[in-house]
Amino acid sequence: MKRIIYILILSVACTSCQKYLGTEPTDFTSPEIFYNTEEELNQALAGVYNALAQDGTYARNLAVELAHGSDEGFYRQNTANINPILYNHDAANTIVLACWRELYSGINRANLLLANIHKPEMDETRRNVIRGEALFLRAYCYFQLVSLWGDVPLLLEPTTDGGVVDIPRTPATTIYDLILRDMTEAESLVDDLADIGFPGRVSKVAVQGILARVCLKMAGEPLKDASKLEDARSWAQRVIESGKYQLNTDYKQVFINHSADQYDIKESLWEIEFWGNQLGNAYRAAGRIGNQFSIRSLTAEMYGYASINATATLYRMYDDPDDVRRDWNIAPFRYVSTTSLDTVHLKPDELYIRNTGKWRREYETVLPRNIDFSPTNFPLLRYADVLLMFAEAENELSGPTDEAHEALNEVRRRAHAYEYSGDRKIGDQEEFRQVIKDERARELCFEGLRKFDLIRWGIFEQVMRDVGNDITGNAPSDMQHAADAYHRIAPRHRVLPIPALEMSLNKAMYQNEGW
Repeated sequence: MKRIIYILILSVACTSCQKYLGTEPTDFTSPEIFYNTEEELNQALAGVYNALAQDGTYARNLAVELAHGSDEGFYRQNTANINPILYNHDAANTIVLACWRELYSGINRANLLLANIHKPEMDETRRNVIRGEALFLRAYCYFQLVSLWGDVPLLLEPTTDGGVVDIPRTPATTIYDLILRDMTEAESLVDDLADIGFPGRVSKVAVQGILARVCLKMAGEPLKDASKLEDARSWAQRVIESGKYQLNTDYKQVFINHSADQYDIKESLWEIEFWGNQLGNAYRAAGRIGNQFSIRSLTAEMYGYASINATATLYRMYDDPDDVRRDWNIAPFRYVSTTSLDTVHLKPDELYIRNTGKWRREYETVLPRNIDFSPTNFPLLRYADVLLMFAEAENELSGPTDEAHEALNEVRRRAHAYEYSGDRKIGDQEEFRQVIKDERARELCFEGLRKFDLIRWGIFEQVMRDVGNDITGNAPSDMQHAADAYHRIAPRHRVLPIPALEMSLNKAMYQNEGW
């Protein structure tokens, strides 16, 4: 893993009207002479956030290559490429290494901050807020690591030199214990979202919602700790019963806001923030969401790679023609040519050539648009997800109760889809379980959750084989290449390989099975 000798210090204004990571790093400072003021603690905290906004994390890899290649979306391009999204990668893959490196970079920055948190004289409440955010962010980085790799080295002290390199892997159960402990403590320390005023910083509701996600993961594969279902329900219920949060009345507006630098702190509970167009001499703070999840275009004013197409499997999950989410998440049109912004509507049987449409570059307000970079924010937690997590946990614990139905129906009402009530009310736990699995795809597709849902449900390989067979049997000849990735799936793909560089440096490390 990367050894951090100096920490990145970002000079930022922590206000509700300015993005937290929207300014240039001005200095590289030795830990021995830093952390002496509240301002310096906040600057160091910005450095922890910054680790989640890199190409190795949510600027690209954790949002695109490492999160996709599932039943919701596939890699569109038919070019010779080695990429985790195609499941032809190995331990030497640079995308895998970059994610590992950036997550441990964030952990080390958090460790440095936590080790020096008591240095300055300052208000104790403000100190505790910074400490809470650092604890949560460190735990969140470990949640990503343990989800992606399983057992990983556990580092709780800052590393300021390369002297200690042989660090063994810690069992996943121990890592999860740390995650739960630190996130639970953080929940009592951080500010309310309403007081922060924007979702780019960690708030109480963000901690509560992510704790529900962590507990659902622990209840599923590979730990299968059913005792965590009660905790998952409790954390999600706490968010719902607070009465502070609600769904935006317009589904598409949620994602327009991400591109237009608008905040909706009723529904969007935690986002990774990106800023600017990265043109000229501007500090790099933009991401890849806008041009990767895009409608194919080579026009300078609306350039889109359309790296990921929606699967026909996802399209068919929208079983109600009135469901507004289908034609927003899956673009129902294409541009007449890659150099024109005139559009043509796709035919009903053209299911395998549909680009993702969730984030659309036309709504970006930072001009001119950069071909490669975008200011579009990436959501890590929405209220709709909290409702569906509650419904899932409630069903697993008590069956399809009225409370589980109401949480599910709240999401569907906003989508103008039929509700599960009256004659449609679900009486069978397994049927409700399947509805939740499909509803999560319909609502949350392309938000970096689906593949991990399939893995925790224990259905990843089977679902992937089914999608591959569908493409092989039904897709046009020029899209048949997409099936190759699905046919490569093996049990080893539930986790990533430990990066080859880490294996070469850390003699206490061992490789994941199958890699």
